[in-house]
Amino acid sequence: MGVVKVNNLLVYGNHGCLDEESVIGSDYSINIKAWGKTNKAAKTDCLEDAIDYVVLADVAAQQMKVRSKLLENVVHRIIEGCFESCPRITKIKVTLSKINPPINADVKSVCVSIKKKQKKRTGK
Repeated sequence: MGVVKVNNLLVYGNHGCLDEESVIGSDYSINIKAWGKTNKAAKTDCLEDAIDYVVLADVAAQQMKVRSKLLENVVHRIIEGCFESCPRITKIKVTLSKINPPINADVKSVCVSIKKKQKKRTGK
Protein backbone atom coordinates (compact mmCIF):
# COMPACT_ATOMS: atom_id res chain seq x y z
CA MET A 1 0.00 0.00 0.00
CA GLY A 2 1.28 3.45 -0.86
CA VAL A 3 0.25 7.05 -1.44
CA VAL A 4 0.41 9.16 -4.60
CA LYS A 5 -0.10 12.92 -4.27
CA VAL A 6 -0.79 15.78 -6.63
CA ASN A 7 0.04 18.99 -4.77
CA ASN A 8 -1.23 22.46 -5.63
CA LEU A 9 -2.52 21.83 -9.16
CA LEU A 10 -3.40 25.37 -10.26
CA VAL A 11 -6.46 25.68 -12.50
CA TYR A 12 -9.05 28.25 -13.54
CA GLY A 13 -12.78 27.65 -13.27
CA ASN A 14 -16.20 29.26 -13.27
CA HIS A 15 -17.75 27.71 -10.18
CA GLY A 16 -20.01 29.43 -7.68
CA CYS A 17 -23.55 30.41 -6.87
CA LEU A 18 -23.19 34.01 -8.06
CA ASP A 19 -23.96 34.80 -11.71
CA GLU A 20 -20.76 36.86 -11.89
CA GLU A 21 -18.69 33.80 -11.01
CA SER A 22 -19.89 32.02 -14.15
CA VAL A 23 -18.59 34.92 -16.23
CA ILE A 24 -15.51 36.13 -14.35
CA GLY A 25 -14.27 32.84 -12.89
CA SER A 26 -11.59 32.26 -10.27
CA ASP A 27 -8.27 30.62 -9.68
CA TYR A 28 -8.28 27.29 -7.83
CA SER A 29 -5.76 24.94 -6.27
CA ILE A 30 -6.36 21.19 -6.10
CA ASN A 31 -4.65 18.66 -3.84
CA ILE A 32 -5.19 14.96 -4.40
CA LYS A 33 -4.01 12.20 -2.09
CA ALA A 34 -4.66 8.68 -3.42
CA TRP A 35 -3.97 5.54 -1.40
CA GLY A 36 -3.65 2.23 -3.19
CA LYS A 37 -1.73 -0.74 -4.41
CA THR A 38 1.79 0.33 -5.31
CA ASN A 39 3.79 -2.85 -4.59
CA LYS A 40 3.55 -4.23 -8.12
CA ALA A 41 4.69 -0.94 -9.69
CA ALA A 42 7.62 -0.79 -7.28
CA LYS A 43 8.75 -4.22 -8.51
CA THR A 44 7.95 -3.99 -12.23
CA ASP A 45 8.82 -0.34 -12.86
CA CYS A 46 5.82 -0.23 -15.26
CA LEU A 47 3.42 2.70 -15.44
CA GLU A 48 0.53 0.30 -16.10
CA ASP A 49 1.00 -1.06 -12.57
CA ALA A 50 1.03 2.37 -10.90
CA ILE A 51 -1.41 5.00 -9.73
CA ASP A 52 -0.60 7.52 -12.45
CA TYR A 53 -0.41 11.06 -11.07
CA VAL A 54 -0.74 12.44 -14.61
CA VAL A 55 -4.14 10.76 -14.90
CA LEU A 56 -5.19 12.17 -11.52
CA ALA A 57 -4.23 15.69 -12.60
CA ASP A 58 -5.97 15.27 -15.97
CA VAL A 59 -9.20 14.08 -14.34
CA ALA A 60 -9.17 17.07 -12.00
CA ALA A 61 -8.46 19.54 -14.82
CA GLN A 62 -11.26 18.10 -16.98
CA GLN A 63 -13.80 18.24 -14.14
CA MET A 64 -12.88 21.85 -13.45
CA LYS A 65 -14.15 22.72 -16.95
CA VAL A 66 -17.69 21.59 -16.00
CA ARG A 67 -19.44 24.47 -14.20
CA SER A 68 -20.96 23.80 -10.78
CA LYS A 69 -22.52 26.02 -8.17
CA LEU A 70 -20.90 24.14 -5.30
CA LEU A 71 -17.29 23.07 -4.81
CA GLU A 72 -18.59 19.88 -3.18
CA ASN A 73 -20.04 18.86 -6.54
CA VAL A 74 -16.73 19.43 -8.33
CA VAL A 75 -14.79 17.46 -5.69
CA HIS A 76 -17.29 14.58 -5.92
CA ARG A 77 -16.85 14.42 -9.71
CA ILE A 78 -13.05 14.48 -9.39
CA ILE A 79 -13.17 11.60 -6.90
CA GLU A 80 -15.47 9.48 -9.05
CA GLY A 81 -13.38 10.20 -12.15
CA CYS A 82 -10.19 9.19 -10.36
CA PHE A 83 -11.74 5.93 -9.14
CA GLU A 84 -12.92 5.17 -12.67
CA SER A 85 -9.59 6.02 -14.31
CA CYS A 86 -7.30 4.45 -11.70
CA PRO A 87 -8.70 1.14 -10.40
CA ARG A 88 -5.67 0.64 -8.13
CA ILE A 89 -6.89 3.46 -5.86
CA THR A 90 -8.46 2.19 -2.63
CA LYS A 91 -9.05 5.55 -0.94
CA ILE A 92 -8.76 9.17 -2.04
CA LYS A 93 -8.89 12.64 -0.53
CA VAL A 94 -9.43 15.67 -2.74
CA THR A 95 -9.18 19.26 -1.51
CA LEU A 96 -10.35 22.06 -3.78
CA SER A 97 -9.40 25.61 -2.78
CA LYS A 98 -10.99 28.71 -4.29
CA ILE A 99 -8.36 31.44 -4.20
CA ASN A 100 -9.56 34.95 -3.30
CA PRO A 101 -13.26 34.04 -3.05
CA PRO A 102 -15.87 36.78 -3.52
CA ILE A 103 -16.89 37.10 0.12
CA ASN A 104 -17.03 40.13 2.36
CA ALA A 105 -13.85 39.28 4.27
CA ASP A 106 -10.08 39.28 3.84
CA VAL A 107 -9.68 35.57 3.02
CA LYS A 108 -6.90 34.02 0.95
CA SER A 109 -8.94 30.94 0.05
CA VAL A 110 -11.83 28.68 0.99
CA CYS A 111 -11.58 24.90 0.71
CA VAL A 112 -13.71 21.81 0.43
CA SER A 113 -12.16 18.41 1.25
CA ILE A 114 -13.78 15.04 0.77
CA LYS A 115 -12.24 11.64 1.57
CA LYS A 116 -13.81 8.48 0.16
CA LYS A 117 -13.04 4.77 0.01
CA GLN A 118 -13.39 2.88 -3.24
CA LYS A 119 -16.31 0.46 -3.21
CA LYS A 120 -15.40 -3.16 -3.81
CA ARG A 121 -15.58 -4.04 -7.48
CA THR A 122 -17.53 -7.16 -8.36
CA GLY A 123 -17.32 -9.47 -11.34
CA LYS A 124 -13.64 -8.98 -12.18
